[in-house]
Amino acid sequence: MTLTRLLTTFLLFSLSVNLLVNANAQTLLTCGALFKQTASPPSDVRATLEDYFQKASGLGFSGAVLVAKDGNIVLRNGFGWADEKQRIPNTAETVFDIGSITKVFTAVAIMQLDEKGKLRTSDLISKYFSNVPKDKAGITIHHLLTHTSGLEHEDFYDQSSEEIRASLKDREKFIHRILSFPLAFQPGEKRRYSNSGFSFLAAIVEKLSGQAYEKYLRENILKPAGMSNTGYVIPRWKKKLVAHGYNDGPTDYGFPWTTQWSGKIIPWDLLGNGGLLSTVDDMYNFGVALSGEKLLSRRAKEKMFTVYYADRDQAYGWFVSKTEQANHIFINHAGDAVPQGWNADFRWYKDDNLIAIVLTNKRIRAGSIRRYSMNHLVDIVLFGKSPLVPAFATVDAARLRTLEGTYKLDSGELFHVKADTAAVGEAKTQPILMISGEGQRAIDLLFSANQTPGLTKLSLELNDKTKDYIEALRKTDIAALKNILPENISAEDAVGRWNGFVKQNGEFEKVEVLGTSPLNQAGMQTFLRLNFEKTSGSYHVTWREAKLHDQEEDRLQPEITAFLRKSFVVFPLNLPFLPQSEANFATYDLFKGRTVNVSFSNDGKLVVHTKDGDVVAEKVKTQ
Repeated sequence: MTLTRLLTTFLLFSLSVNLLVNANAQTLLTCGALFKQTASPPSDVRATLEDYFQKASGLGFSGAVLVAKDGNIVLRNGFGWADEKQRIPNTAETVFDIGSITKVFTAVAIMQLDEKGKLRTSDLISKYFSNVPKDKAGITIHHLLTHTSGLEHEDFYDQSSEEIRASLKDREKFIHRILSFPLAFQPGEKRRYSNSGFSFLAAIVEKLSGQAYEKYLRENILKPAGMSNTGYVIPRWKKKLVAHGYNDGPTDYGFPWTTQWSGKIIPWDLLGNGGLLSTVDDMYNFGVALSGEKLLSRRAKEKMFTVYYADRDQAYGWFVSKTEQANHIFINHAGDAVPQGWNADFRWYKDDNLIAIVLTNKRIRAGSIRRYSMNHLVDIVLFGKSPLVPAFATVDAARLRTLEGTYKLDSGELFHVKADTAAVGEAKTQPILMISGEGQRAIDLLFSANQTPGLTKLSLELNDKTKDYIEALRKTDIAALKNILPENISAEDAVGRWNGFVKQNGEFEKVEVLGTSPLNQAGMQTFLRLNFEKTSGSYHVTWREAKLHDQEEDRLQPEITAFLRKSFVVFPLNLPFLPQSEANFATYDLFKGRTVNVSFSNDGKLVVHTKDGDVVAEKVKTQ
């Protein structure tokens, strides 16, 4: 997380206050202890947050946000689409997959059992599981809570064989499967994030309580905290209230139960470590309950929030961090469901009486949108800073439709322009333009308006390497493939799978590289069209450090061969542009803080304004 660096070894909890909330908050809060009530937050903070998230929704943000300062709800709203196809907007009541934030509920459950004397964090896991291998006999509950157990292997239900899927539904089979794999390191020597470790903790909760994990949460955490809309399968949500998960383009992964599990049995690769569903209201109630002693005593919270692994701000299931500016301490956990798109962030700034919750259902070019939105939110509330996002003028949607079409640069690259609509909160919408780039020059102009020449050079090199990869597959050139593929990938297997695809779909006819665009994390993707005798389509490969890379977002998309996958995104770069007027538009990269401006002339031209001057594209096709 970009705002955190330093550490704290100890937090004392002495917060006891009265339940006094403003009118907006009264319908949300059902817990006993709350933050100290002060005057209502400054209207300019509220207005700045609303303005930021409205603009962010026009630029691709999709989710729900709740900000509470000094016991007052500053912002509580939904933005973007819960269901893009049905045009159902996100609201404050929308249900989201909170990903790894689930781990903090498991941590609270363990601390409750510790407080009742049913376990000790120093207990060896062999006390709770039979036939623990000798190399894992030293693993303790403390190691599991701090990701220092050395357990490395992880299964993912949606990416596993039918045989493995069956074992993931059985607790003991799952436990002994994970224990059968080698440790990454000796317990306590290092730290490596482990989803499986928290599933082990959920299993311990079940064994000691005699209840299913979700039922234990329901009775001991969720109900006491006033959380009626949180769980896996117990709450019976109406589907229209649950957000679909999205990645780039039309990658609709549906509901959390569509790919992460099936039926009403939560697989053990997920239980206790991820996949809980919740709302911003429920998560706020959870934060409020933690501030008092509704869930844990002061002493238990001191133990849970002590930092045990300083380099990573690691407490028991939580992170206790500091902002880079002014060293504001915050208790936090984030969550990412990859590749399905849900990502979330929960932060409690105890000394600032601030709770901030961002739940989202979209990733953009492999980037979790909770990362920039939470950071910007905190900058606005705590430091009075906000990013310089372009204006979001309201224009006639019919005017934008007249701009739709294909525009061609003199060098042949293309821009594709289409009118769209953004959900900007409170069920309101505003028109925007979506502009896509095809061809490297068009991509680079949209991405940075000629501000990143080094990136252009690398993109062209990756375009050539992608052609070489396809040519090597076509020619069965094992030597060339070994120079392109990572060492652990069989060139012979890649050729075999390519030939199998050709046998089924007809002879390979043509490759057209559309261009390379950067991800919002390490890496880049090159997009191409492949034509076979019986089929054609859009595909892509992912690169990291100029080497082919298996990107998590790719894993649910059909694969021809190693690293070459069907792409649901037709064009390499698709960016939303906010109207500045009827003729002028701007996009702003919320990850990188960069603005690109374009305009449309009356004679059918698209003009990209760059630092080196204007670049003009002629309209060659009407939508």
